[in-house]
Amino acid sequence: MLYLIVYCISYYLIAGVAIVIGYHRFLSHRSLKMKKWFEYTIITLGLPAGTPIQWAGNHRYHHANTEEETDPHSPVISGFWYAHTGWYINSYNPVLCFLYAIAGPLRIIIDSWLRPRTNQQFNYLAEDVIADPYYSFISKPFPYMIAMWINLVMFFLPVYYFWGASGLLSIWFTLILIYNFGDAIDSVSHLYGEQPYKKKDEARNGWVMAIMTLGDGWHADHHQFPGSARVGFKKGRFDISWYIIKLLVYFGIAYDVKVTNGKSITRQLKNDQLIMINNSLLTESE
Repeated sequence: MLYLIVYCISYYLIAGVAIVIGYHRFLSHRSLKMKKWFEYTIITLGLPAGTPIQWAGNHRYHHANTEEETDPHSPVISGFWYAHTGWYINSYNPVLCFLYAIAGPLRIIIDSWLRPRTNQQFNYLAEDVIADPYYSFISKPFPYMIAMWINLVMFFLPVYYFWGASGLLSIWFTLILIYNFGDAIDSVSHLYGEQPYKKKDEARNGWVMAIMTLGDGWHADHHQFPGSARVGFKKGRFDISWYIIKLLVYFGIAYDVKVTNGKSITRQLKNDQLIMINNSLLTESE
């Protein structure tokens, strides 16, 4: 049982790093660069999140139109369930949205068909991603479907082999957590939490979300400074992904890391309140 727990936690962390650092901070916001072998590896591991082209284009459009009528997934505009999972399947039906949310590995199978074919209207914002031959190839319907099935077999078959039905249930639950905490960035983190900045949109900071999403739950910080590879600016706030990025820099895997300037943060806070900024934030890159 201990080994099963370790396996599920490892799976959660691998998925988290692939999505938060790979898809989000690198692919969508270009807040760091990585060695190609590592870049392609983590993006491939994160493919259940969506095709690289669609994910980056959609996310960039969301930042440019947050909480506006055209925002692809604003809970303020479209309601909680549509923002959480409904926009994936083009449904406002809360029952369908809930069933999709708990589908786990079945969601990977569904998405292997849907994701390269739906929500493609913002791909024009991901020209840099399209220009990469690998991302262009893997975002096509058939290659993406095959990659998704391989991902499913690669992680689920060992669990079934070693732990049987209990193993499958455990990793099913783990995958539900991975998907839903990622989805909650679009829904929960635009409804609940702290807004430390002069109001720009409804993005909010939250401790639970930050822990469970490896730092992305400092969502108000991210929306205020989307090009920064670090969020969680207030002293004592833990951005796990930032420390992983620093580790990657140490080993020469990541470089040209961008972080926001401490003075810029102070200028944009509500009521001119002051926060403690670590020295590592006082430069634009390191």
